[in-house]
Amino acid sequence: MTVVNIKNTLYYIAVFESRNHAIYLYQHIKRNGIHEYELVSTPCQIKSGCSYSLKFKNLEDYKLVQEEAQKIKCKILSVYSVEKLKGKRILKKLAI
Repeated sequence: MTVVNIKNTLYYIAVFESRNHAIYLYQHIKRNGIHEYELVSTPCQIKSGCSYSLKFKNLEDYKLVQEEAQKIKCKILSVYSVEKLKGKRILKKLAI
């Protein structure tokens, strides 16, 4: 019998007012040599349609996302923690 170890993971996503804002901010931070962020599809439970979010591993990294978004006038709608437990994704909106 093979035992499969399902790893629990936790990360965060910043959800934007528009798809273009997410892409624009992602390109902006990459041009500035910041590579800790990933552009990902926004989960359908949060926002339907073709939307993108920025994914980051530490909540402390949100401060930089927020500062850079303000510089280029991109509006962040909300921030979520995303935890994968036993193959299920649990989303929690954070009050930041």
